[in-house]
Amino acid sequence: MLDFLVKHKKVVAVGGILALILIIAVSVYFIVDDMAKTAKVKIIVAPSIATVKIDGSSYGAYGEFRIRPGEYTVEISAEGFKAKTGGLKAVEDEVTDIKVYLEPEDWNENYYAENPMEATILGDIKAAENFAKLEALKKDYPILEKLPLDIDYYTKNYAKRVKYTITYVLNEDGKSFTIIIMDYTGGNYEDAIEKLEARGADLKKYTIQYQNLTSESEWGRAD
Repeated sequence: MLDFLVKHKKVVAVGGILALILIIAVSVYFIVDDMAKTAKVKIIVAPSIATVKIDGSSYGAYGEFRIRPGEYTVEISAEGFKAKTGGLKAVEDEVTDIKVYLEPEDWNENYYAENPMEATILGDIKAAENFAKLEALKKDYPILEKLPLDIDYYTKNYAKRVKYTITYVLNEDGKSFTIIIMDYTGGNYEDAIEKLEARGADLKKYTIQYQNLTSESEWGRAD
């Protein structure tokens, strides 16, 4: 073996250099490829046994990783559940969430009820989904960003206390809101309306519920 190396030392040297160049080239490729992965993806999927495929590459039901910015096809599946397919747009220097739950097949309909941990994950995903819908709706109802509003003060010489709260709830249609005025000291409806209008609220978009907590609640709609 030693004789072979001595006789072919030039060939061995060249081979070693080529191998080193190949190693360096592969290392540089992976470094450059990793540097190009400037978008982050965060996955939370129910059930936890699900497989998430992004353009064919498989991932688990929970985790974070980086990918190249761009558009991808996402496929989520698990035995006993209805698969889902959708699109993903990964944006540079941003985090894109994949928060999805799969519906059980008919024969597996009690899966979440029978698995408390999975039910917790499901609840978190649904809460995030509802929050996202609410935030999207708020774009058409900007006054909601300024609520709740708590008013509590005394008039001059402490002659009278003024205390009421203005908040809101999403209506059952999932597309509109009711503004609720909870009046703790009475007689503050007009003042509350003025406060809302002063903050730019278009009250024609809302149902107004006035709760006079010193007597009976009253309902109305702003003109």
